[in-house]
Amino acid sequence: MNRRVLLVALLAAIGLWVWRAELFTVSRPGQAPLPLALAEARQPVSFDVVLPAVPVGMVRLQDGGDVLLIHYWAPWEHDSRAQAAALDSLRRLPALEGMRVAIVCFDPFPSVTRYVARQRLRLAVLLDGERELRRSLPCPSVPYTYVLDRSGHIAIAQPGEIDWWSPQTIATLTKLLEEPAAAPSPAAL
Repeated sequence: MNRRVLLVALLAAIGLWVWRAELFTVSRPGQAPLPLALAEARQPVSFDVVLPAVPVGMVRLQDGGDVLLIHYWAPWEHDSRAQAAALDSLRRLPALEGMRVAIVCFDPFPSVTRYVARQRLRLAVLLDGERELRRSLPCPSVPYTYVLDRSGHIAIAQPGEIDWWSPQTIATLTKLLEEPAAAPSPAAL
């Protein structure tokens, strides 16, 4: 009898651990949104993925060339609509022309489509159900934001909700847009 109880307890513990590993860490609702801040050291990253977009289409994301902002997001997160709407408005600022913006979600297509239509979001939401993008840019919590500079280096990797309209956020993004792309190294030629 003791062996059965021990075996059941062990299987339950393993099952709980596997289930917990699949969950996302979600920022606490009481945490205030923070402005974007540049990372101290920029790390190179390499990816080239094509993801389905809601409401329709496919979008190619790749490192380098343009400043690219990727915001991992979920419709069920705290203030999800406000975060998406503020990011959509921010990307339309003349000072931020030339910046590509992608909201990336892991939820199933039907639920995301219903949410986007109900909330009348104008910004396309990309679906990374196959974890293609997450292989290169992990998502340790929801929400999570990356900004890549023109050279394909991670300039910002920041968890939690973002204060998109903060003067610091706008200044940080403007600074990244003003930076020239790094010249390719002689070894790469």
